[in-house]
Amino acid sequence: MTLPRMTTIRLALPLVAAVLLAPLPALAIQPYQSVTATYDTEGADDPGLKTFLESLRKALDSSDSTFLKLAVAKDLAIYTPAVGFPDGAAHGPLANPDKHEAAQRLDEAAALMGSADVEYTRDDLDSMILDLFGTALEPGTIGKSAIAGGKLCAPAEPVFDRAKALAMAEAADVPPGNLWILSEKTDFHEKPDAKSPVVETLPAHAIVPFIEGSVDVPTDSATTDAEAADETDGGEGGWYSVALPSGKIGYASNDASLGFQAVSVCFGKVDDNWLVTAVIVPSL
Repeated sequence: MTLPRMTTIRLALPLVAAVLLAPLPALAIQPYQSVTATYDTEGADDPGLKTFLESLRKALDSSDSTFLKLAVAKDLAIYTPAVGFPDGAAHGPLANPDKHEAAQRLDEAAALMGSADVEYTRDDLDSMILDLFGTALEPGTIGKSAIAGGKLCAPAEPVFDRAKALAMAEAADVPPGNLWILSEKTDFHEKPDAKSPVVETLPAHAIVPFIEGSVDVPTDSATTDAEAADETDGGEGGWYSVALPSGKIGYASNDASLGFQAVSVCFGKVDDNWLVTAVIVPSL
């Protein structure tokens, strides 16, 4: 199964508070071995699952939260991994001591996307359920999730060598939380300027250590305001910088990279029918 481009914007997991990169002191960047995330899509082409997903999308198009609630297994599992780089520990689903089922569990999952100290109305919760499903299905990818015990989930969850990724962060002299996944093949320039030389090109799904999420572009007296603005946004989006495998710093614009955790819905067969059997809502 070919994974379509995922366009989740870096630094803003949908409906979860933004996680900002911490200011960094002067870095001592060393060369490192690059790591590329993959996706385990085995089983994602099941015809029954495809039909079920299409029914969920139609419900979203018509804002039919009732249908979405009926599509949920009564023993829905809820996972709440921490936002950011995975800690490597196996975390089970949230406890359900009161044995809440189906729709009530979905309400609880949706509420996790908001503020803990707010009492939501029925309309609020229905809107949040639509947002939860919409956020999960929008990228259009399906894959097995280690967080959810191997269930097929949307969007697809990255698979990567965690030890090598941590070694990358150490070599780049940044915390693991500064590691992100490129959503597309990206040219990195010597300077934050589209006219400067490309020093390295990294493939889609390469893991990179981010240094700055927004780079100020220096100007000189010979540069007009219009030229400076054009250089700053590269014609598409603001410039950001990363530590490259060569040990150099590279600059690119129009960032749409991916975090390691995402709001997700997961699927399984119950009595030969596909249902939503788990929900993943990253938490701070």
